[in-house]
Amino acid sequence: MNNPVKRSTPLKTLAAGALVAALLAGCTPDLPPLTVDQDQVDAPGPVLTEQQGVEIAAAVGEELEGADKDMDAAALPPRVTGPALAIRKAEYTIAKAQKEPEAIMELPAELQSLFLSQAPDWPRTVFAVTQRPENLESERFIVLTQESARANYALWAWFTLFPGIEVPTFPSAETGTTDFTVLDEALGLSPKDALTQYADVLANPTDSKFKDVFGKEADPFMTELTDRRKSREEAAKQVKGSYKETFTAGDDFRTLKTIDGGAGVVGTITPTETLLGEKGSIIAPDDIEKAFLPADFKATNGLIVKRTAIVGIYLPAKDSEETPRAIGRIIRTTGAEI
Repeated sequence: MNNPVKRSTPLKTLAAGALVAALLAGCTPDLPPLTVDQDQVDAPGPVLTEQQGVEIAAAVGEELEGADKDMDAAALPPRVTGPALAIRKAEYTIAKAQKEPEAIMELPAELQSLFLSQAPDWPRTVFAVTQRPENLESERFIVLTQESARANYALWAWFTLFPGIEVPTFPSAETGTTDFTVLDEALGLSPKDALTQYADVLANPTDSKFKDVFGKEADPFMTELTDRRKSREEAAKQVKGSYKETFTAGDDFRTLKTIDGGAGVVGTITPTETLLGEKGSIIAPDDIEKAFLPADFKATNGLIVKRTAIVGIYLPAKDSEETPRAIGRIIRTTGAEI
């Protein structure tokens, strides 16, 4: 996990690379015929050009930057939607309460990789990997979606790639790729089942019947949640109470086919935590949880915390020897109740 993220060719160098290739072609000897994948030749092209994808990401980034400056949740739609909207709103709530703009995750608009759908109908999906943020955190994996023919593309989701993770390889932006409607029989595990099973592993890392589906070793998200669980269970002991958590996979997700016949899947998992102490005890919410409570709240012996996670999962093709794996996540507190 110490290797840098595997990078695709930066978008800005593609045109120059094509020009060099064209110049060299005039002075190279005849080559033997290539084996051609006819399915790729006959496949429809992407519904966007690479340049259009770059321009859409820049337009979304400009709108997002304006909303971030004022922490104005009302300015996010229609360019931010779905789980991305829920998480950005939560970040504004936390940043305002703590007077710390750093609570808003940096999300570069400049891209290093772009993956486009060939889907002729809607919703349409774009996956991309951003350039590394100025704070040198891991790159962000973003999902842009167009819900209808007259709608603008909007930021539907984003997450931080795990350090050192190998990003799944998608067909080039010039070729484009297909979405889940063409994939369901090609995968060993459906996207919906993958999210449901991963949620179960997050909730029960040692006891889940799916614990080996995602490999033998815990990924960084599993480790992060295990550490939090231990802290919460210790807090429950101090108030002679109990700690319970549930993880629910969302029904909405976005997916594109990888070059090896697998799929990249992005969806949501919603953890809900309940900490309950004995009668008369007091459970004090932390500063982030306080941001979602009324200013005049009074702590009691119970606290419910709602969180939203966006996760990215790579699903190998049915005949592959690889196992599914998570490639990144973002999780934020999005609600709290006494």
